[in-house]
Amino acid sequence: MVDEFVDEGFITTGIDRFMRILFDKKKVELTEVSKELNIPQETVEYWSYILENQGLIKISYTLTTVYLEWISS
Repeated sequence: MVDEFVDEGFITTGIDRFMRILFDKKKVELTEVSKELNIPQETVEYWSYILENQGLIKISYTLTTVYLEWISS
């Protein structure tokens, strides 16, 4: 299921909103993004791997937390 909504005259998807959060906050916990977007953590993690492979974000792991950091210019 594709989650779409109209924002400022544009149709955006869940991954668009995800990228906007990362761009705006620069560094955020995976669980925080999952809650904010109301989507499963597994989906956020999958999207994160895709964006990391494209060189847009960096995924950092600590003992208990996964951080997502926007690195694209």
